[in-house]
Amino acid sequence: MKRTIPLLITGIGGFVLILAFFIPYTESWGEVAAVWFDVMAAIAFLLGGGNLMKVHLKKISDRAAGWAYSLIVLLAFLLTLWTGLFKTGSKPADNQEYYGESFASLSVADLPDSMLAEIEGSLPEKVDAELPPSVRRQLSVENGKLRFRGWMTDDHVSDLKSYHETLEWQCKVETLAAAAKPPEVLSGKVSYHSDHQVLSFHGYMSDAEHTALVALGKSAAWSQAVKILFDASRVETRIKSEEIPKGYQLPESVKNVQVSNGELVIQGPMSAALRDQVAAGQATVPFVRPMTKEQRAAFRREIESKGQPLTGEQAVALETTFNTVWTSVQLRLALVTAGQPSEVPKTACEMLIEQQAGVQDIKPKRIVGTAVGINDAQGAVLAKFSTDPSVSIDQAVEQLRAAGEFNDAQEKGLKKFLDRVPNQIDFDKSVATALNGAGPLAEEQKEFLLGDYRKRFLWRRDVGRLFVASHVPKYEWSGDYAEQGTGFWFAYEYAMKPLTATMFAMLAFYVASAAFRAFRAKNIEASLLLGTAFIILLGRTQAGVILTAWFPDAIGGLRIDSLTVYIMSVFNTAGNRAIMIGIALGIASTSLKVLLGMDRSYLGND
Repeated sequence: MKRTIPLLITGIGGFVLILAFFIPYTESWGEVAAVWFDVMAAIAFLLGGGNLMKVHLKKISDRAAGWAYSLIVLLAFLLTLWTGLFKTGSKPADNQEYYGESFASLSVADLPDSMLAEIEGSLPEKVDAELPPSVRRQLSVENGKLRFRGWMTDDHVSDLKSYHETLEWQCKVETLAAAAKPPEVLSGKVSYHSDHQVLSFHGYMSDAEHTALVALGKSAAWSQAVKILFDASRVETRIKSEEIPKGYQLPESVKNVQVSNGELVIQGPMSAALRDQVAAGQATVPFVRPMTKEQRAAFRREIESKGQPLTGEQAVALETTFNTVWTSVQLRLALVTAGQPSEVPKTACEMLIEQQAGVQDIKPKRIVGTAVGINDAQGAVLAKFSTDPSVSIDQAVEQLRAAGEFNDAQEKGLKKFLDRVPNQIDFDKSVATALNGAGPLAEEQKEFLLGDYRKRFLWRRDVGRLFVASHVPKYEWSGDYAEQGTGFWFAYEYAMKPLTATMFAMLAFYVASAAFRAFRAKNIEASLLLGTAFIILLGRTQAGVILTAWFPDAIGGLRIDSLTVYIMSVFNTAGNRAIMIGIALGIASTSLKVLLGMDRSYLGND
């Protein structure tokens, strides 16, 4: 039996993989077999590792010949096992982390009744597929009602809509999603992850949000979860931050971040969105506007006053940089585009109403709004706004509305356009880059153009440090065991690779000696081998290219580098193909003998 069972496992596994490869219907069988292969490989690794330790420990304890090498092998094995298995030095994977969120364990059964949403209806009939895993724990049907315990996310809605394609079902999903929402004060702040059985809160929890969350349930489990989230959202993190950009102000919407006494302080975890918001700050640095000829000349004089006059090439580079700034024509075109009617997707309930009304050609989208352009008076406002720094964005919007029709979509388009425009700090950096590429700049000129950019860079670096410091890893071992900086990477990079290089460097001498003995021109075959090897070796060096570079194009194919390519792509490829065909036939025949039990050498001989 000890030989029959391995033979059966090998045969069955092999034939399943063959079927899965050639027959699409059985593809899932191959996936299952591959999983079992991994399980058995893991067991084999444990047995092999245990046997390695047993053999070498015995050799070390007996002080047998070469026991020191056994000690080195054993230590290297244990070190590699430790650094790889426990991911020593590995950072958590970013795509597995939940930045800006705090978690508290809470089962679905412990969710309060206030988080139970229900509507009239049932699951669609004649659906063989199971409910999506994302909603399987929370969705149920009781007494002719669809019930969802918790809050529905966009992913829940998408998964449930794909469960059945009829408009009736998709309308029910939308209705249920509208009912399964948190209170308005908690919207966008709380969520429940049923797959992890945890309640989540995003960012800092205010007193009003805490009161609303406590009021949702009275059970001990719920109260404990809310307390954990409240405490986690108030944990204070501090870092030193000496560089604050010129004119920087914290956004008014940010309540849990303070800058004082050379420190940057946050309460609770920081999300990526909050990090970017704090790094950018309020829009106190003016955006760049197109400059008139007088403004360009004044800016150039200011640069030259900080050091030496600009050269001709630098003057051209400066003018080129000026010309990259937006124009009022571009802004007008953006507002005309923003004023066009937009298409928005219809809800499933809207399309269901049309279907019940007998509409034959139901469109998935509807047009919202009417076309609003920009008249000449508004164009004059834009022209003045583009060059006059005294006109703010809000003042420009008021003047545009007074000069003609100007809707909310165009106001958003104006602000979106200006958000993409570089501010003065970014423009000065572009100028410094262009001027420095065309000629040298004095240190004072560099500081004038790049000083604010340097301070902003250091500030954003500090905000990034605060982002990392305030985060509590959710999955410590989610990173890659072989990423740069880990113990496994260090052992491979600074032990395995040097040892491998040393071994092959030593082998090079033996190869050279064997080649010298083999390449003696004793007969025609040896002479061909010697000549071909000489051409290939010489054609791979610069000397071979130089020796025959003078050949005219008419006989360019006889150049050594051309001959090398021809030999490798024709004769060498043909030989390789013959060898690979022979190997493939050998593998196929040997594999069949193993699968059919005709070759048992790997099980041992009687």
